[in-house]
Order: sequence, then structure tokens, then C-alpha cells
Amino acid sequence: MQRISITVEDSIKHELDLIAPKGERAAFVSKAIKKAIEDWYKQRALNKILNFKPYKINVDSVDILHEVREERAELVIKASRS
Repeated sequence: MQRISITVEDSIKHELDLIAPKGERAAFVSKAIKKAIEDWYKQRALNKILNFKPYKINVDSVDILHEVREERAELVIKASRS
């Protein structure tokens, strides 16, 4: 575990004192930071999803998958002959 020093506004310190007694403060702050980090990553993922611009493909995905599988089979056969 790492020890850090942070500065907070007086009003935040007052609220923290009301919510978490002195012996429980570190655990409370640690959980709050962990949740904030998780929320930050979730927000980034959500923004990527919301900003995704769909595009149209003129080829059927089944045809593409069939081609990929055929090419892979050919590569395996060539590799086995080497």
C-alpha cells in the first residue's frame, strides 16, 4: 500500500469528517478514488461507443468470413508441406 498526501477544500474535509471517522478515513478515500477511476474508464468506453460512426460495407460478412477461412486453410496446408 502507498501513502499519499492530498489537499481538499475545507467543505470536503468537513463532509468527510461527518461520513468517515478518523480511523476509517483512509479506507473511505481509497474506495472513493477506486470508484472514480472505474467510472472514468467506463465514461471513456461509453464516449467511444457514442462517437462510433457506423459505416456500410458492400460485401456480405458471410462471404468475407468464408474467404478468410479458405485463406487460413491454404496457409495451414502450405505450412504443413514446409
